[in-house]
Amino acid sequence: MLAALERLYAHHEAQGDHENCARTAFWSGLRNMMIGEVGLGSGWLHRAARHAEATPRDCVQRGYLMLPQVFMLRGQGNYEAAIEAADGALAIGDAAGDDDLIALAGSLKGGILFRVGRIEEGYGPIDEAMLLANSGRLSPIVCGVCYCEIVASCCRVQEMVRAREWTAILDAWCRRNPQAKAFNGVCQVHRAEVLQLEGNWAEAYAEADRAGEGLKGTTERTAMATAAYRRGEILRLQGRHKDAEAEYRRAGEIAIDPQPGLALLRLAQGRANEAAAMIRRSIETAADMPRKTALLPAGIEILIACRDLEGAEDLCAGMTEIAGIFGTEILARIADQGCGTLALARGDAAGGVAALIRARCFWSGFGAPYLAARLRVEIARGCIALGDTESAALELQAAEKTFLELGAEPDLTRLRKLRGERTHGELTSREREVLALLAEGGSNRAIADDLGLSPKTVNRHVENIFNKLGVSSRSAAVAKGFRNGMI
Repeated sequence: MLAALERLYAHHEAQGDHENCARTAFWSGLRNMMIGEVGLGSGWLHRAARHAEATPRDCVQRGYLMLPQVFMLRGQGNYEAAIEAADGALAIGDAAGDDDLIALAGSLKGGILFRVGRIEEGYGPIDEAMLLANSGRLSPIVCGVCYCEIVASCCRVQEMVRAREWTAILDAWCRRNPQAKAFNGVCQVHRAEVLQLEGNWAEAYAEADRAGEGLKGTTERTAMATAAYRRGEILRLQGRHKDAEAEYRRAGEIAIDPQPGLALLRLAQGRANEAAAMIRRSIETAADMPRKTALLPAGIEILIACRDLEGAEDLCAGMTEIAGIFGTEILARIADQGCGTLALARGDAAGGVAALIRARCFWSGFGAPYLAARLRVEIARGCIALGDTESAALELQAAEKTFLELGAEPDLTRLRKLRGERTHGELTSREREVLALLAEGGSNRAIADDLGLSPKTVNRHVENIFNKLGVSSRSAAVAKGFRNGMI
């Protein structure tokens, strides 16, 4: 393709056709950039700009050449100027009826509007770009760029409903265009984030792993780093701290600040002061509001653990303010989570439980089982403080089921401590039920049916029984259970 573009450029240059020279040089530059040839790509874009100078002021190629300026201004954090440049490109695209330019400029403009909290305004150009992409009227490379820009923008502002929908569309597009190596890798990074949120941790890890491999040799260093960060997040939640740290460090070495994951890892390791220092630094140096939304919930959790309740209150106020500016329900519920947890820490169990239930209902409806389970544990703490031990037990039972299915070992440990159970040697009430059914000769599938659990959950219960009783077979577990009065 690149060789053909170069031949086409030479033909137009020989004809003195500046407009077609600018068009061909622009696409040569963009394609070189996408395969990692930054120097060649930049050279072609400069050549395109030179030819565009010799065209009429309303020439559509001038609109395309505004796009690199949009990228540059966005990277500098000069968002208003970037929006103005995108508007200039959109105006030329509209006048020329050029769908590719309209979609490219619109997806960029919408994403920048998201960054500054103008969410409703940003939906307009983004939705138009998606309509064009889905209509089949865009060239393949433009379609891929638009999909990636839009999904990335939605993920940045936690607009996960649309991110989930459009990640599926992007995934289908990548499968139809396997030659688009960079797009496939970026798609897998976003898909991994959505899969993790949905509780499909094993699939999310595999997708992030494939993304890292697929992005090698491209210019997508941020995506490569984000893939490593995503792997680190899943490993941390599983309690595999050494492996998680290695991935966080890899993400930092490649391109990004591995926060809040690394700070939460330090908290899990009992290094709360280090965690607090890390998260404070990241929040104070965050480039924009979307980045802060990714950091503030972890900051609230860490400062509460350090008993810095005034500091946590400041972060809750910041989260609530951003949620108000953005006006999205998801950010309002994230703010509820922080405020509810802080209320519990201050002894306001009733206020805390009310806020936490709002957040839990949202995440349950969305289909984010891990986040809902974490909230259930906090709600149970509030119920215990209010003397409602029966509701607390129900919340903990539901949370335990989710943690078992996900393999969230650190959360299981915290949950059992809240129940007053030892983490080794003593069976939970559910494990006793499973053991009793094992004694009756029930298979894992039959036990799952009897207790209304998934076979995967029963398998994990059986493994935990074996570990706690120090046995390696069902018969040995049953025998020990009878000897110790567990059955």
